[in-house]
Amino acid sequence: MTNRIYPAGLKKSCLASLVGLMLAQSTFALESLSDEYLADTTGEGIALLPENFKMVFQGANDLSTASSYNRGVANPQQYDTGFIRIIPVGENYSKYTDADDLTTKRTKADIFIYGLALSRSDNNANSRFSNQGFTWGSDVNPWLFRAGTATGIKQFHQSNASSDVSFLGLEAPLATVVASDTDNNIKLGLWWDAFSRSWNSSNKVDPITGAPTTTNAAADPDLRLDQRIRLQAVANGLSLNGSQVRMFQTQASTLDQQNKTFGMAALLRINTNDNPSTLIYENTDTNKAQLNAKVLRLSTATTNDGTAVTPALDRSLAPIFNASEGLYLYSPNINLVLGNMYQPFVVGSEGRNIILEVTRIPNVPEIYKQIYTYYPDVQGGSSADYKGSTCNVAYCGSNIVQTGTGSTAIQYQGNNATHSSISIGSVTRDPTTNTLKANTATNSTGVVFRGPGTATPVNLGSVAIDGVLIQHFKIKTTGL
Repeated sequence: MTNRIYPAGLKKSCLASLVGLMLAQSTFALESLSDEYLADTTGEGIALLPENFKMVFQGANDLSTASSYNRGVANPQQYDTGFIRIIPVGENYSKYTDADDLTTKRTKADIFIYGLALSRSDNNANSRFSNQGFTWGSDVNPWLFRAGTATGIKQFHQSNASSDVSFLGLEAPLATVVASDTDNNIKLGLWWDAFSRSWNSSNKVDPITGAPTTTNAAADPDLRLDQRIRLQAVANGLSLNGSQVRMFQTQASTLDQQNKTFGMAALLRINTNDNPSTLIYENTDTNKAQLNAKVLRLSTATTNDGTAVTPALDRSLAPIFNASEGLYLYSPNINLVLGNMYQPFVVGSEGRNIILEVTRIPNVPEIYKQIYTYYPDVQGGSSADYKGSTCNVAYCGSNIVQTGTGSTAIQYQGNNATHSSISIGSVTRDPTTNTLKANTATNSTGVVFRGPGTATPVNLGSVAIDGVLIQHFKIKTTGL
């Protein structure tokens, strides 16, 4: 099923041509497909269903026949050295300081993201990759890349008429109303080295690896050990179900950076536990294993730091991180609304810099009533006037979708919520008011610091951040 019972979308002539191109044999000319025929065969978009999916970034090795996880080598995680490199140029402060002082300014960054891995979740918070595949969605609820149209949209100004806005959407499988723990089946792992470099440091790149060139990988003069932060991230029990990104052209605005430009409406749902209200903390191995099944762990301590300041310099092995040290965020549920069709999230540029902005909510009733939430203790209006709501693990909007009937009926959560929420650990949801409350019992848990070896953990309790509305948010880079 690729049509999720949404309003009719854009014409599909371009999509028809693409499908025809992929299906045509090389010895025959292409034959056009009608929009009606394509609608009957593929629905409103392209369905994607990753099955038995797993991946890990390992270092380039032309002689390898399998990943280190399939060869039975000791410490297979040390081969997780395939990387993504991010190299901001950095600000030039030569106008503001003398030449001698400029050599001491460390205004550049160099970031290496290593070993990006996705696999089936397990209870191990020290392993970045389980080497087991997972299925991401189902044949009736797949990933979907589709074209659509939102009707009656007004943006920025009263003078803009309410009109249809066409969009391209990338949608994760829908989240079900009835919780299913089988959805929380993803393990994410990665580690990274980030450096602060001097503005006039070497910018030569190895054309084979994409890494900097060096004559001393253990003590590189530009990528210095005392200017490095090394961090590992491991997450168990993740689900992205219900997430979506819509891309469209914004309406007219008096601000050039918002005027008929690239806009987005993003709903990012990163959940691990459908009902974390019963979580408790005990300093036992059994409790730790239970909590580690749904966790985001950030750690820095290593037991083997490797031979190079960073493996990209000489293709050496990755470090081995301490098995227990780190910050543990148990059962995190993160549901973020970044813009919507009435309040676009725009991506623009100013000179050589990038601007990311959740645009300001204007004083236009046709717009703000689609975003704000009705509170009964505030005078004026009614629940019917204000359409906004908060997205959490159990609810994300009023536009609930149902497929099937009777015993085969399945209800899927909505996606038109306008407020965000973040919860960590022992948090209870009130279904009547759709509000979250952090548990206050002494054994409530969520944020825990663990040290190496037998160090006593520190339990800071649970966290609930509820009903967050972004009125206006703008990030502008400098020095790119």
